[in-house]
Amino acid sequence: MAAPANVIYLSTILGCDGPSTVHKCDWKCQNEHVCGNMYRCKLTGITHICDKNCNQRILYDNHNSLCRASGQVFPLSQAEEQVIRGIRRKLDADNSPPSDGCGFKRRRDTQIPPSAAKLEMAAWI
Repeated sequence: MAAPANVIYLSTILGCDGPSTVHKCDWKCQNEHVCGNMYRCKLTGITHICDKNCNQRILYDNHNSLCRASGQVFPLSQAEEQVIRGIRRKLDADNSPPSDGCGFKRRRDTQIPPSAAKLEMAAWI
């Protein structure tokens, strides 16, 4: 099942998904609490253990993640925060309008039009 484009799974960006893609719960799934930190997806029947290795966590804000199966909020580790900052910088760079890097600088090959004072001075000479 494909997730909406604005949902960022931490397991995907941290490279913890492994070679095969597993089911990731979304808004269509109904999860039931089995016991302790175990949850079961009613759509697929797959059980999920919600702990620090949770593969159902999505980015909630700049400092927390949310498990879509249990609804628990986890603080991001320093390593996770660093990865998230890098991804946000890349997304911002991809979405910003293209620039030559120094939009405020004058190009060397362009001619500067003479000022009105210079034109008047040239007319007197």
